[in-house]
Amino acid sequence: MKKIFKSLSILGLVILLGGCGAGKNSAKEPAKETEKPLKLGVVGERNVEYEDAIKRYEKDTGKKIELVRFNDYNQPNDALKDGDIDLSSFATYIFIEDYNKNQKAGFTYLADSIISPMGVYSKTIKDIKDLKDGAKVAIPVETSNNSRALYILESAGVIKIKKDAGDFITLDDIEENPKNLDFVELPADQVSRALEDVDIALINSDMAMEAGLIPTKDAIFLEDPNNERAKNFINVIAVKEKNKDNEDIKNFVNNYYLTDATKKIIEKEYKGAVIPIFKPR
Repeated sequence: MKKIFKSLSILGLVILLGGCGAGKNSAKEPAKETEKPLKLGVVGERNVEYEDAIKRYEKDTGKKIELVRFNDYNQPNDALKDGDIDLSSFATYIFIEDYNKNQKAGFTYLADSIISPMGVYSKTIKDIKDLKDGAKVAIPVETSNNSRALYILESAGVIKIKKDAGDFITLDDIEENPKNLDFVELPADQVSRALEDVDIALINSDMAMEAGLIPTKDAIFLEDPNNERAKNFINVIAVKEKNKDNEDIKNFVNNYYLTDATKKIIEKEYKGAVIPIFKPR
């Protein structure tokens, strides 16, 4: 009988120790699950290239990236500055750098991603040369988009900008307006909505596509991506300075986003309206 009790005691001790060991192992597993995912800020709902790159990254690494979608161009910069997202890929270098300097945001850039030519759209004319005197023109109000739109109108031969006006210009920098165009300035995400009420509208490609327009088909004039000034309007991947050497971010950007697989998706999805640049900085 004593032997039986002794055996049972030993068995209980083994079970107890085994249970303690299992407890330690199970405590380690949730730590991986609770590891915070990287947060990538983008604008709009159409982001299939990011979704695909994230899927490939998560499959290979087991780590998570959350795609955070914003409705306008101002919110992602605020979110990156405040640490609510870890990286952004949504807008042009000149737009983000203007915010970076003015807000002392501490941004740096990991790569050039794409360029999306801005287009001129109209419901009333088929050729920009047919623009009538006194026509109403909708352009984005944000500093960089505003400048971009005005320079595009100059390249289309509609207006003339003052010599040496610089990268950031306003309506005051128009030297010649022979057609007496009436400009309406709106937030970039609202310009496409005004298309019915104006003669022409200058719309960013992503916003045009959100509105069901195909830039390479529907624009009556499209920005030349090879123009020297267009380099200011290449989209960039931005991070806070403290994250520039983050290995997870660098791995995702260099080995999953800036790849031939992503290029193919962009070319298929956007049909020339978005052009991959893919150049690490």
